Amino acid sequence: MDENKTTNANPENGAGEKTFTQEDVNAIVGKRLAEEKAKGQAVLAEKERQLTQRELTLTAKERLNDMGLPAELFDALNVSSSEALEKSLTTIKTVFEKYKSEPPKFVGFQPGASMPPSRELLEERDLRKAMRLP
Repeated sequence: MDENKTTNANPENGAGEKTFTQEDVNAIVGKRLAEEKAKGQAVLAEKERQLTQRELTLTAKERLNDMGLPAELFDALNVSSSEALEKSLTTIKTVFEKYKSEPPKFVGFQPGASMPPSRELLEERDLRKAMRLP
């Protein structure tokens, strides 16, 4: 039975001996090994997540290029998962095609068009009309 015990004697105190059974030592070592294994798994999981994110980023940029869309649209994509990326690409492609097919609506001054009256002119016209002035 003595071979299953480990002693930690305190030479100053003499009577303060603390003993551990082999099962206690095994439990302590097992607990520490499990903690280290969990840390290693967490690091591995983080590295896998980073690798997946890089792959999705590259895939998104390639798909934008293949679809003939500007690379600047990358920031508008959801690259959290491949499903989200596909949905974002489909939406952007649909909207982009819609705006490509419609002629742009020009807002502002167009050559040859008359300028709309200013607010002051409209107010003056309404005032003259109310007072029956020419």
